[in-house]
Amino acid sequence: MKKVYILNLLMIVLVSCSMFKTSSPERFQTNLLPEYVQNVYLGMPLEDFEEVRDIDKMIVEQGISFRIQYEEIVDNELFQSIIYYFDANISSQPLYEMIFIFQDDVDVESYTESLYGEPSITYHLPFDEWCWQSGEGFQILAWTFENKLVIVGAIKNTEWGDLDICGKK
Repeated sequence: MKKVYILNLLMIVLVSCSMFKTSSPERFQTNLLPEYVQNVYLGMPLEDFEEVRDIDKMIVEQGISFRIQYEEIVDNELFQSIIYYFDANISSQPLYEMIFIFQDDVDVESYTESLYGEPSITYHLPFDEWCWQSGEGFQILAWTFENKLVIVGAIKNTEWGDLDICGKK
């Protein structure tokens, strides 16, 4: 009887471990992204992105040698479109930048401050920025420019990889 109990307990532990292994980790950055892109994250391999977004309806641009650009036309009450940049030189082709282009009647500054609070860095680039440690080995930066919110992952070997605005990586 004791052996059956131990065997059952062992099976439960093995099944539990395999379930945790296959579930996707909770990412701090998902709290930083607009709800519309909650299934997308900075560092996401292009192959995974293609599984969660309908790339057949996107505008693809590969004119710049170091990145692949997808533009998703959204046209909802907030956004006109979202531009995604993937690094073309890293084998997994990670997502390292998202540019949210807002509708003309949206106050981008107010929207961003409601999402993030006050900027953590003032007038650095020539505009205010928000900066966080991702918990995944890179910094996340955000700033507004005209009718855009730019969110960047300073992922090693990408276009923004050398950026160190938040302090220690």
